[in-house]
Amino acid sequence: MPRRQYVTDLQKAQSDVLPNGISNLQPGGDDGQFEFLYSNEVSVVSIKVTALIPELSDYPTSHEYMIFSGEEAPPHFAEALQNIRRTNGKTVFELLDIVSATLLKVPADADGDTPMPDSQLDFDEQSDGDYEDDDIYDSDHEAFHIGADQILPNAQTSQGVHMKPADRAFRARIRSDLRIAKEAGFKVGVLSDVLSGFNAFVTVSIRISKLGISEEAMEAWQVDSSDHLILILQYPNGYKTNEELQSCEGHRLQSNIAIRVCVGKSYKATLQDAIKAFTVAKKSNRETVAVSDFPGPEELAPEGSTKETFISKPLNGLLQERLTTILRFRSAGMTWSGAEEHYTSMGASIGAADRNAVPDRFFEPDPVNPALPEVMNTDHYSDRGRTSFSFPLLAMQFLLRHFVRCTEFCLVCHRKMDTELEAIKPYVCEFELCLYQYMTLGFGPSIEHEILAQPYVVDLLVSFCYKSAVTCKLKEYPDGLSLIVPPNDPAFTLEHAHSFGARSGTQTTGRTADSVPPETFDVGIDRNRLEIIFHNQPKKCPVKCGDWIVVKMSQATVQDEELHCRVADVAYFPTIMINDPVAVKVGISGLDQVGTATLQSENRRASAKPVSPAATPKWMTASFTVYSQDFKSMLKEDKSLAICRLLDTLPNVKIIQEYIIKHQPADLKNWVDRISPAALSLLRWIIASNRACIVQVDGDSGISTSTTKRVERCSGMKDHMQFRFAMGAPDKEQRFLTAARETTERLNLAVPTIFAWHGSPLHNWHMIIREGLHYKNTDHGRAYGHGVYHATDAGTSTSYSGMGYNVQTKKWKSSVLCVDSALALNEIVNAPKEYVSCTPYYVVQHLDWIQTRYLFVSCKPRVDGIQVATDTPPHNALTQDTSRIPRGVSGSIVIPASAIKTHGMIRNERRPPTPVNPSPLKKLKAYGSARDKPITIDDDDDAASILTTASDTDVLYGEDPEPVAEVVIVPAKPKGPPTDFEPGTLDFTKLPLMPTPTYATSNTSKRLLKEMQTCQKVQESTPLAELGWFIDGENIENVYQWIVELHSFHTFEIKGKKLPLAEDMKKKGVKSVVMEIRFNKDFPFTPPYVRVITPRFLGFNQGGGGHIVLGGAMCMELLTNTGWSSVSSMESVLMQIRMAIASEPFARLDMNDLMGNYGTMEAADGYIRACQTHGWQVPPGFKEMAYGGVGGGGELSRGY
Repeated sequence: MPRRQYVTDLQKAQSDVLPNGISNLQPGGDDGQFEFLYSNEVSVVSIKVTALIPELSDYPTSHEYMIFSGEEAPPHFAEALQNIRRTNGKTVFELLDIVSATLLKVPADADGDTPMPDSQLDFDEQSDGDYEDDDIYDSDHEAFHIGADQILPNAQTSQGVHMKPADRAFRARIRSDLRIAKEAGFKVGVLSDVLSGFNAFVTVSIRISKLGISEEAMEAWQVDSSDHLILILQYPNGYKTNEELQSCEGHRLQSNIAIRVCVGKSYKATLQDAIKAFTVAKKSNRETVAVSDFPGPEELAPEGSTKETFISKPLNGLLQERLTTILRFRSAGMTWSGAEEHYTSMGASIGAADRNAVPDRFFEPDPVNPALPEVMNTDHYSDRGRTSFSFPLLAMQFLLRHFVRCTEFCLVCHRKMDTELEAIKPYVCEFELCLYQYMTLGFGPSIEHEILAQPYVVDLLVSFCYKSAVTCKLKEYPDGLSLIVPPNDPAFTLEHAHSFGARSGTQTTGRTADSVPPETFDVGIDRNRLEIIFHNQPKKCPVKCGDWIVVKMSQATVQDEELHCRVADVAYFPTIMINDPVAVKVGISGLDQVGTATLQSENRRASAKPVSPAATPKWMTASFTVYSQDFKSMLKEDKSLAICRLLDTLPNVKIIQEYIIKHQPADLKNWVDRISPAALSLLRWIIASNRACIVQVDGDSGISTSTTKRVERCSGMKDHMQFRFAMGAPDKEQRFLTAARETTERLNLAVPTIFAWHGSPLHNWHMIIREGLHYKNTDHGRAYGHGVYHATDAGTSTSYSGMGYNVQTKKWKSSVLCVDSALALNEIVNAPKEYVSCTPYYVVQHLDWIQTRYLFVSCKPRVDGIQVATDTPPHNALTQDTSRIPRGVSGSIVIPASAIKTHGMIRNERRPPTPVNPSPLKKLKAYGSARDKPITIDDDDDAASILTTASDTDVLYGEDPEPVAEVVIVPAKPKGPPTDFEPGTLDFTKLPLMPTPTYATSNTSKRLLKEMQTCQKVQESTPLAELGWFIDGENIENVYQWIVELHSFHTFEIKGKKLPLAEDMKKKGVKSVVMEIRFNKDFPFTPPYVRVITPRFLGFNQGGGGHIVLGGAMCMELLTNTGWSSVSSMESVLMQIRMAIASEPFARLDMNDLMGNYGTMEAADGYIRACQTHGWQVPPGFKEMAYGGVGGGGELSRGY
């Protein structure tokens, strides 16, 4: 109902982020009235605005608004409100946005001083000298800013070319820019009125399935193939062309363009979501940081809305800060790579002379990646003969470059990674500042989400890192995190040097004998009352609240135990209060001694109260040191030991998971009394630096997550936990499938790939999941050549998993899995004779021939509830090469076919092609239609599911009327024969119309829009009387429902006499025959349904004719499935209907007209009876369309 829809829209607008300057939205005193305040911060103007919908029954399609302000409003504001146009049919929120955009353009005072609108981008002003030492400066800070004055001499920015919103050329340029983006393969959407020059939003999007990203990468990136990658461009001061934006100085750019990146199920965001995208989060006494109000990538967005991508934050900064400058360099002839590299070099400290000496390499063409779809390799700047370029298209192409290829770039400084290593997840470069900003600015993944969704993957990652640290095998350390860790005891470290350095060949003699030992304080501790007292009281308390300390007991029974705890209170110094300590065994050989606190101890801490030191507790002698050691300055073996000590203080993943569930929405940084900041940063680094996609298959039976797909298990590896496992760049799957297809065709293989095991010691897996499989290092010799070694028997690879180190060396004490070994099951191109060696091992030299699929972990779970599924073969087993089936610990490996898509894709490519002309009602994709694109790439134009709205189509393809010269008199075109018909006089509100169609398909909508445009053009160029029909396009609200007037029947002569119908119409004063035409969703493959609305005709039995049956339906074979042709145009159909009405037996009007207009269902019954009488086929779905969900044969609506 209209009123219900209005109330719903008003309430939704009240709860959403309001447009700029709008506040205090409230319903008014009358039905259909609402009020709000508009304020302008610059001129301190605050006015009350009232909007009223006179006819609420017309909402939300054809209603009108009355907008007025209070008496306190300045005259120029009131006049601006009165001049607002094009508000008919707008929703409440859309009206608010129009008002906001209009008033932002109004001068702030009578003198005409206009404030600069900030369009939701509010920035705090910071006084001179108000800087903090810990301020974070990214690579785009003003110190490195590149202004417009640093454009290359031959760069063309078209300064001085500015088109005003009122210009017809301005609107034509907007349409041209948007059409170019659409023709390049993108969906284009418009929010607000972009053609008017006000604040507007433009969206450019593409479906994820068209980008050639593997399913493994999509799962790792938390996107779905059906999602759209959406670029939202906001023009706060009206649309700006590419040339205008390039001419903007840095300080003016923010007020002219703002950019956000998101994903959504629809091809464009709603207006509310677009405004949310540009909301601002303020920091007290700090500069503001623009963030979106979208749900995070791991959150479930409401149906139809948008959310951030996993790298929206870094992409937003990249596009906002660098895009226009990079486009300046591109206009000088540089490639994308050259322009980005030049941007980086311009930010460095170089001389002015060097700035003009641009290296030739910046102009060398970028290499084309054949593994990526065409849309990724297309460059708008390479279009020949073009002098102006579409900014929306260029911005989208730049976005795709950094989204699809995100693993090639640093997420902070955005430089191209100088490494040959491939990864499925993006990360940062080797610069320490990038790592620090990545962690502190929130660019990394949510560890809370990861622990909730996949706790055992987190356990596995920490276990791998711990094993690598304890054996001194770490290659990279978290030096950029500014970790403050507990100082290592030199005596302890040297005593156990053989455990941390000797085996790996590292030197432990780098620590000098005169190294300053950490400051130690002798104290007494009461563990029951959580108190520490100083024996030798210092002059000043050496710790403060929130510091972490390490306590070592003096008693012999606990000398191998150290307590890590947080200082809770120092008010009673020399007695200080501590939180519950975390007990950690320091012995290297301790395997199963887990000293982590439990959630029960957390409850006990919550109930503990500070006590006065006047009591006499029972003290135990101890000493403590403060977390004060700078991690970066430590030796490598000391860093490894510090990492192990910090990880041993962490609770196990199940306890962390319980805490997160209990404290939703949880942030682990708030668990200050249990996890130290250093340990939390280290945990975040371990999770964020993982560049592989690992998905747990086994786990707790009672836990299911929305983001983790349950995948069938392999059989043959009893008592092993299984994880789905993928590594390599996002296009690695594409390269692997290409290699498998080419080899299959070349060798005529029945099975394109085989499977084999790869084993490696636990300490290697931390780097394997970051670097991928390669053979740059030689750990166990290469007796059979250079390559990645694989075995067909799991036992063989398991033996390699323990090589070099005792399997019983120290493990992470808090692990719930207690991992012993790990094996990867890899899929390999089935060409053993082309390997370096095929016996006794497969030694594969081509890395593109290898793709990881599963990770099998041998473990001894310490926590009840961890379930390893039974070793049951999957029902849909994958067909393997029978001579090369891998063997597991409990039999041959059986793999579920649903988990491996390689075989199916390659088999499909070898099938015969599908028919050239598939059914038009259902688009069928041919097998093997993209032989060079084995990954399923959606090549359609979103027609299957997404319809471009009529408003977007109008902006893209509408045309402004030609300007009329003021002096030149244009002679009128011939009017043709005279007619009494007056176009535009029909009152649509009094017509008994069928319910508005709610269905729509893209192909049908496009065809109908084209038919409507053709009819309008014919109507404009043909005299009324000659044409004989009229369509009022301004009143057609739904392209599936047309109202057509047939007129000028006096132009017909039959045997020298006037048509009887013309005489009847003249006597009755009727100027036209009004008809309703309804199109089904299958048009043009089913005929339109045509019925007369008014006037009423005589039936055949009453002496009527003209092919009009009782009820007003047209009795024409053309309008049935029997006689309809899909190539018929609506222009010809209208002509044939008019000719049929004028044919014998002649149509005659019911001059008595006792029954009034035809009802909405009368014609449907008459149409079906006519088809049955003549043996014509009724179109499928006709009843649903004609009766609007009401079954035929009931009581007929008689109209009025």
